[in-house]
Amino acid sequence: MQFKLALLALAGYSTLTSTTSISVPSGCSFSKTLTATAQSDLDDLSSCSAIEGDIYITGDLSTASIANVKAIYGSLSAFNCSNLQSLRADSLTTITKQLELTDLYVLDTLSFGSLVSVGSINWVTLPALTQAGLAAGVSDCQSIYISDTQLESLDGFNPINVETFNINNNKNLASINSDIQSISNALSVSYNGDDTNVTFDSLSWANNITFYSVSSISMSNISTVNSSLGVFESNVESLAIPSLKKIGGDLSIIDNDDLTEIDFSDLTSVGGGFVIANNSNLETIDGFDSLTTIGGAVILKGDFDNATFPKLSTVRGGFDLETTGEADCDEFNTLEKKGGIQGDKFVCSAATESSSSINHSKTSGSSSATSSGSSDESTSSGASSSSQGGAAVNTISVFGIMSALLLALL
Repeated sequence: MQFKLALLALAGYSTLTSTTSISVPSGCSFSKTLTATAQSDLDDLSSCSAIEGDIYITGDLSTASIANVKAIYGSLSAFNCSNLQSLRADSLTTITKQLELTDLYVLDTLSFGSLVSVGSINWVTLPALTQAGLAAGVSDCQSIYISDTQLESLDGFNPINVETFNINNNKNLASINSDIQSISNALSVSYNGDDTNVTFDSLSWANNITFYSVSSISMSNISTVNSSLGVFESNVESLAIPSLKKIGGDLSIIDNDDLTEIDFSDLTSVGGGFVIANNSNLETIDGFDSLTTIGGAVILKGDFDNATFPKLSTVRGGFDLETTGEADCDEFNTLEKKGGIQGDKFVCSAATESSSSINHSKTSGSSSATSSGSSDESTSSGASSSSQGGAAVNTISVFGIMSALLLALL
């Protein structure tokens, strides 16, 4: 059996320790996908403790049940079963590839009472489903993607290390509280309930993180984001991630109307662009007490009265601060004169003063106005692009959009 598992791993299956004692009986291996269009097709599997191959449920079944099977070395999928109301497989502990449920419009009951290990979970368009039915809790899973369901909680989704965790457009989901410790590809939470509270207090590092339309964010233990971090169009009042030390890509905080406070007090470096824009109640941009280096351009726009970065010494891109408030430009003028702002463009424009330069050569007030107008157009374009993610499935693409915004300042 160990040899069989090694072969399955080479073929692209997950190798899961919980299944190593389950052998595949004779007659329970399928070289082609087993298509089940009636309950009798699934009943034929009841003599199999384990199955090697993929199972595809389709047709006019109103209920579907898989009995006695403990492991599927392959995928379990159900598509376009317009009458399917119930799917049960309570003996099943392991699916090495996908558990994929798509376009099941009346499915209101799932029961996978023993399931703990799945290669990936992909649930899309299950508008009647309110409970996940994962009584044992899935603790071993590479990827979780849940979109357009009526799930009221994520009870039963308990992975520790994942590649992707994407939860979007689940309107009854009031909170997401996960014990995930690392995310090697992307964490994305977008457009779920209007007041979705997000808690990832066990998360220590992630590659990409994107939040759209959330009410609160707690990530008390995270120290590193390898690529980019973005918070967009959310109701967060306070954005505090005080243990975060490094962001490898962009930091974007845009269009969060209730935001009044930011705390990234341990953050020392941002590898890409740095954008804080259109947060209408944010009066002060601070909370970056340890930030020394920004690898891309800086864009700060809104109606704030103060912006300060006490340890900032290097901005490798351009710099554009524009506010209708009474912010003081002295800190940034000094940084620019010392050569700390290395990009071609420098603008600092507030209600009481304005300064700018192109290629580090001071220009007249008319140049400042021109620079300001150009930057306004760039920010508007970027904000518009980011808002297009409304019903998007993969919100991580917003960081590609950000590159167009930042090119105006490089």
